[in-house]
Amino acid sequence: MRTLRQLQRQVLPRVEGAGLTVTAIPGLWLSCATGPVLAKRVEARMVTLAVILAGQKIVDFGDRVFTYDPGNYLLITGERRYQATIKGASKTSPYYSVALEFPPEKIAEALLALTDAGVHFDDDDEATAGDLPAVVAKLDPAILDALVRLVECLHDPVTLKVLAPIVMQELLFHLLRGSSGATLRRAAAGDDGRIRRARSYLQKHVGTRVSVDDVARHVAMSASHFAHRFREVVRVSPMMYLKHLRLERARVLMLGDGLGAAEAGSTVGYASPSHFTRDFKSHFGAPPGAYLSRFR
Repeated sequence: MRTLRQLQRQVLPRVEGAGLTVTAIPGLWLSCATGPVLAKRVEARMVTLAVILAGQKIVDFGDRVFTYDPGNYLLITGERRYQATIKGASKTSPYYSVALEFPPEKIAEALLALTDAGVHFDDDDEATAGDLPAVVAKLDPAILDALVRLVECLHDPVTLKVLAPIVMQELLFHLLRGSSGATLRRAAAGDDGRIRRARSYLQKHVGTRVSVDDVARHVAMSASHFAHRFREVVRVSPMMYLKHLRLERARVLMLGDGLGAAEAGSTVGYASPSHFTRDFKSHFGAPPGAYLSRFR
């Protein structure tokens, strides 16, 4: 099994100074702070795993406050807003961390695969877990080992394309069956046919103008009830889910098919190139041109 020091050796050379460093793996972010960070407002877009390599972090969700450091991980259960505080970081003793976002459909696939494989989960565990915004748990060897192998995938384009998605799925398996599994399963549970149909509808209409009302009518629900139920099940709002689908599709069109940013944005439903560029940079950490130059 790999160690935290091995993860540090993989991550630190890739950190590009203070702030966030985007990687070629969608949803994998590296972070560095060379000074204290006080009550910074942060928005988690989906279920997110965060591991600290050096330093300590406090995350405040309003009704819940969590503190974690190396040896533990933070698992955010969905689309959430919180305040982050980093104390004691300096240029000589920086703070480093890794964060990995899991798209909702990948969590559903992993949970279904485990169920099909005969893994039994106790419903009482999810019932007693509560609807927590996050959970802090011990970083067990299996999760740490998979994280090291995931970062190692960045060294080789073939490994990045073939193995990285498999390692991400493995990470989900360990999380779903680990000490924080009940909280994560509760966050992913409760799906019903209407929400599955809504997700399928959104996936098929990535390139068209779609509203919450449109999707709600498709699944025969009121718009308000649909929006609430969708977020309850998928852990993100319907429009955030659609935005994620569009940006991921655009990234593939640019990297895989050679489309330019304007054409890719138009293909996935963006009427304004500037709007597409702004959303792309927010999601992937760099504007389309810079992202393509770096990862092609």
